[in-house]
Amino acid sequence: MENSTSVEVEESEVICKCFQVTESRIRSHIVKNDVTEIEDVTLACDAGGNCASCHILIQLFIDQNKHKKSLAKTDPIRGANSNNHKK
Repeated sequence: MENSTSVEVEESEVICKCFQVTESRIRSHIVKNDVTEIEDVTLACDAGGNCASCHILIQLFIDQNKHKKSLAKTDPIRGANSNNHKK
């Protein structure tokens, strides 16, 4: 049994309410640019650039991407099959 925290969020759901930025746009930027900081997401798509209430979810997406990449390095088959850690 996997011991991970799973957060169910629709990929088209607006994560940053201030700038109407969706989860898919944020995740796409994180993956394509290997983002490790919330500020880099904000510079690219404005998400997190106002009230900061979405920072916790943006950080979660960054952490999930880091975890997925580390899995791919240690176990290429498992890493390639773990999409967003959703169940």
